[in-house]
Amino acid sequence: MKIAFDCQGGDHAPVAIVQGALKAKDAYGIEPYFFGDATVLAEFDGVDEAHIVHCSSSITQDESPALAIRKKKDSAIVQGLVALKEGKVDGMISAGSTGALLAGGMFIVKRKEGVERAALPVFLEISGQKKLILDVGANMDASPELLLSFAKMGLDYLRRVEGLDDATVALLNVGTEEGKGNQQVKAAYEFMANELDSFKGNIEARDVLFNNVNVIVADGFAGNIMLKTIEGTVGYIQQGMRSLAKGSDHGGEIKMLGQKLLGDLDYSRYGGVPLLGLDKPVFKAHGSSNEEAILSATVALIKMVRGEERE
Repeated sequence: MKIAFDCQGGDHAPVAIVQGALKAKDAYGIEPYFFGDATVLAEFDGVDEAHIVHCSSSITQDESPALAIRKKKDSAIVQGLVALKEGKVDGMISAGSTGALLAGGMFIVKRKEGVERAALPVFLEISGQKKLILDVGANMDASPELLLSFAKMGLDYLRRVEGLDDATVALLNVGTEEGKGNQQVKAAYEFMANELDSFKGNIEARDVLFNNVNVIVADGFAGNIMLKTIEGTVGYIQQGMRSLAKGSDHGGEIKMLGQKLLGDLDYSRYGGVPLLGLDKPVFKAHGSSNEEAILSATVALIKMVRGEERE
């Protein structure tokens, strides 16, 4: 399996990207292709120079995604997506600009037939239960029809990639009762109730981590706020536990307890998430990904590629 790695994007690029890719190569036998500065990449032990694609420009986080994709055709994101479109690689991983990756995925790789917009999910496995929350930032405004599309894409992903044939779906809302919410979610509720046997109604943000629903649907605005709230809460608890551990004779035990309690919400366990709705597998890794997160993202991409091959 050939996988393209964007070695320009991310807080710890290119070191974390290259090392994570090489770990995946050793563990899973993939063929990594490294997109970035050839001079720098050639200095890494274990990198095959024949698998380096030199990219002379890079896309930054503060650039207009659509403009950057059009102007910086020699960037790692664009070159990697072109290689994916042309079948030179089977999938791509980037920790770079989410907007540029989404725009490039839509313009270069294209959408699956019948898909209006790609969606950005987050995957969690809590107490053994798999959850997919989408959208968390790709579509700040989403029509009721688009929310229904997100639900279908989420269910399809869990079925094909995670083997969860009985996955259920709920709509993020301010209350659980039918008829709650704004016009957008009220209309989406009707669509889902009419078209999805697995629809379980509305779910409140406070229940997302506890309820047994597998797919939680929201527009990118609400979904991103919920995700950032979860991240902030986890950070606050981690900070508090570190403070407790410093002044305690049981510091090691407190640290272990914190890791156990918060381990399910550690992004590095999952590494990256797919841009759902694209014609070929593109994974977005967290901007602060270390080599273990890149390895985890690669494992998830491998599962997705194999899942699509079985279709």
